Amino acid sequence: MIQIEEYSRKLESLKKEAKSIFTTMNYPYKEPQNNDKIHLVFVGQYSAGKSSILTMLTGRKDIKIGEGITTQKVTKYDWNGIDVIDTPGIHTELRPDHDAISYEAIASADLLVYVVSNELFDSNLGKRFRSVAIDKDKAGEMVLVVNKMSRTVEGNVPHQQEVIKKANGLVDVISPYTPDELNISFLDAESYLDSLTENDKEIAKELRQRSGYDDFISTLNNFIAEKNLSSKLTTVIYQIDSEIEDALKQIESTQKDADIKALEENYRQQRHIFMEGRDSLRQEVSSIFMNASSEIKNLGIEAANSICNGCNEKEVELDLSEKMQKAQTIIENSQKDALSIIENRLNGLNLDIENLENSEFSKELKLRLEGRMSGLPANVKKLLNSGNSALKDASAAIIKNAYSSKTATGLKLSNFSGSNIHDVVLKAGKTLGYKFKPWQAIKITKGIAIAGHVLTVFGVIFSVGMQIAEDMQSDEIKNSMEQNRINIRSQFNDAANGLENFGRNFISEVIDNHINVPIMEINDKIKALQEGVQQKNDNYKKLVKLQDSCLALIQEIHK
Repeated sequence: MIQIEEYSRKLESLKKEAKSIFTTMNYPYKEPQNNDKIHLVFVGQYSAGKSSILTMLTGRKDIKIGEGITTQKVTKYDWNGIDVIDTPGIHTELRPDHDAISYEAIASADLLVYVVSNELFDSNLGKRFRSVAIDKDKAGEMVLVVNKMSRTVEGNVPHQQEVIKKANGLVDVISPYTPDELNISFLDAESYLDSLTENDKEIAKELRQRSGYDDFISTLNNFIAEKNLSSKLTTVIYQIDSEIEDALKQIESTQKDADIKALEENYRQQRHIFMEGRDSLRQEVSSIFMNASSEIKNLGIEAANSICNGCNEKEVELDLSEKMQKAQTIIENSQKDALSIIENRLNGLNLDIENLENSEFSKELKLRLEGRMSGLPANVKKLLNSGNSALKDASAAIIKNAYSSKTATGLKLSNFSGSNIHDVVLKAGKTLGYKFKPWQAIKITKGIAIAGHVLTVFGVIFSVGMQIAEDMQSDEIKNSMEQNRINIRSQFNDAANGLENFGRNFISEVIDNHINVPIMEINDKIKALQEGVQQKNDNYKKLVKLQDSCLALIQEIHK
């Protein structure tokens, strides 16, 4: 449940702090605006069919539709008491000024509808999409619309939708989210508009059905109802963040050092590799334990069904023992699979870091930095020198130098805790010294009774050899069996829930605690560079801290 009073208090504090900092800096500051009406902002490439969708949604005849750039400015329409905002197409390369207009609208959006065509994302659009959805944590307040589905091989049908959901052009861009975790709607707005003018009722009905209109409206309504409160809280924060972003860019533009900025970019690329790897690992490992949990619960249902009219102790004992052994095997395999994935992915991260270290970009940068080492700022010089020392002491024997002795002295840009990623794998393996063994603590034997006779499972002889008598009262038998089925399901569910909790702790202990170490160290390096480049500019540091507070509060509200 959203704690309105608490978050409103934090939001007011952010607003006051932002205004104070901007006033002190003598920077222009636009007060964030929010009103009682929901702002539903539509953005997308100019060719994605956004105008057709808005015509379909609002029923207006004056919205220009076409293949070119049809929207030049932000335009507001009404839809059922909601402000629907149309924006110019973004990332056209023909009108870069449109990007600024659209991003200002995005910052003020309560909810965002991001429109792409059936061709999905190119590299540029994908990168920009991630900057909004992932980096700014806007994915939870966004509907992703895939329009022009009639251009696909099968049209806007479930099978074709599943094909698109699995396409690399979608999966890679929205990672670490899966298509099912995002609000994705498949649409063909032109088919709907054609249905309005079609005289044949059957054809009109088919066009409307193929358009996906009804599902789209349902998605929007559910989305608005679900996200209304949280989005109203975060809209103001996104506007503050946008103001901070503009101010930081102005400060950076006045104090530039190309090589130091390139070094910072190198560190940011390293951080990106680790963060992407960490988030992907979280998703994969979480899926392993969740799937294992589901299997155990299903085993519990099957085990419970072994208690039935005509059952006997031998059959029940054998079946329960088999089911418990299967559950234990599932539990053990889930832990092995999780560690195996971690090792493979971390080794992959290590390779990605090495490739970045050995890239032409890094090689040329290191040569330039070495050539001007004496003239670098003291904090940058210290950062690079400490990196060399750590390399020689800890990881020279594991990772080959990026250069031969003829071209460089061995300057290395990637050092984490005086070591490298291989050590993270070793630490992860040691962390898994403990195992989750639920059957040591959870005993089905604490109460399985049939017709008053207590049964045991772990190889212990039944207290009374018997088969349920046919002449017993049917209600007594029925109640007794049902109680036992409930008891068995409960025990397997407890084991499954315990495994889920173990999985969450596993992710925290094995993934986060280790991969966050190099991320934090890279953050420290970036911060050190920024402090040097900005000459320890107090205003800059305050803005960065305020921006961190904005993102932290957004993430807190989204949780």
